Amino acid sequence: MLDKTQPKNINESSLSRVVHHMIDHDCGTITAHRSKEGCGGPDDKPYSKEDNKKRNRQLYAILESLGYGVTEVDGAYIENFGKPNAIEVTEDVYFVVDLKDSGNLEKNLRRLGEEFDQDSILFIPKGKMGMLIGTNNCSDYPGYGKTMPFSSRSFGKPGQFMTKVRNRPFIFEDSFLEKNCNENYYSVANIMGKWAISHTAKMDWRKIEL
Repeated sequence: MLDKTQPKNINESSLSRVVHHMIDHDCGTITAHRSKEGCGGPDDKPYSKEDNKKRNRQLYAILESLGYGVTEVDGAYIENFGKPNAIEVTEDVYFVVDLKDSGNLEKNLRRLGEEFDQDSILFIPKGKMGMLIGTNNCSDYPGYGKTMPFSSRSFGKPGQFMTKVRNRPFIFEDSFLEKNCNENYYSVANIMGKWAISHTAKMDWRKIEL
């Protein structure tokens, strides 16, 4: 849990307020959670739950020091989506708002995604759809520096990959549907990495950036 004495510019976030921020400001989501160091190979050291809490605490402090509005939300994905044995897995994720409209949020999220070795970050330009942006070289999903735009978003509707604000979900989707995704790197990727792989499997191949 975050230190309750720390200032939070959007601490009392509700889903409607998140929508408001997306309309008025650049926004994004990022986490420092990762299952292992490096690219998650068999010899890479795993991160403990305490390690990830410390990494996320530092990430929060950096975002606050940059003057952004920051609130903790749940990043969630459904294992075995659509099957009877489906279970929800969550990570602590930060929803970040450029309240001062500095125009630097995308650049800073990219930098921090690299610093904390994330597969990708989500950037949501003011009043527009979001996009996943690759921030490491561990996977081709989306791949370092590559972007994967979404064509639609829904609020209050659950999905395989979603962000929850007070247990109410919002999701970004692509309108082209397919069911398969890579099961190799997928098995060790964090939520943002799994999201990128799954999104690649569903999108129109003409939109894939090489």
